[in-house]
Amino acid sequence: FDILLSAFNKHADRYPDWQLIILGEGELRPELENLRDQLGLTAQVIFPGVVRNPFSVLKRSELFVLSSRFEGLPGVLVEALACGLPVVSTDCPSGPREVIRDGVNGILVPSENGLALATAMDRLISNDEERKRLASYAPKITEKFGLATIIERWETLFSDVISQQSAVSSQQSAVSSQQSAL
Repeated sequence: FDILLSAFNKHADRYPDWQLIILGEGELRPELENLRDQLGLTAQVIFPGVVRNPFSVLKRSELFVLSSRFEGLPGVLVEALACGLPVVSTDCPSGPREVIRDGVNGILVPSENGLALATAMDRLISNDEERKRLASYAPKITEKFGLATIIERWETLFSDVISQQSAVSSQQSAVSSQQSAL
């Protein structure tokens, strides 16, 4: 989150009504709070900690930013998009690129590049129309990662495994029958 704080700081004075809300808890929180204070962002950067229902925060937000250095499949990106948020994300190894279509439902920037992150954030904060355009495509992510789609994929996987197992068992039975006949 240090990259995110530094990126937000680059344009925070131009957008005094915007706040950066960082949800969750972790061992780096004291360091991040110190960085926030050193940057003079105490009024604009909030650390509410663990929130029981993060969707309530997402629904009230204008933009979602993921500044990860490493990710698997970032569920939080899927959640933000499902809530209709435009997204800026680092293009870290494995993950965001599977969820974000750059320029369609979000913006991807190089990982570890605070200036690119700040530029993308500024671009969306300053442009309501672009935020709305990206947000209009955001919920389509549920077509790829929604519950019905995931259940269908699991059912297909199980069906394929069972079919393959049945085919192997049939072949083994045929071989056993032929060996018995000899």
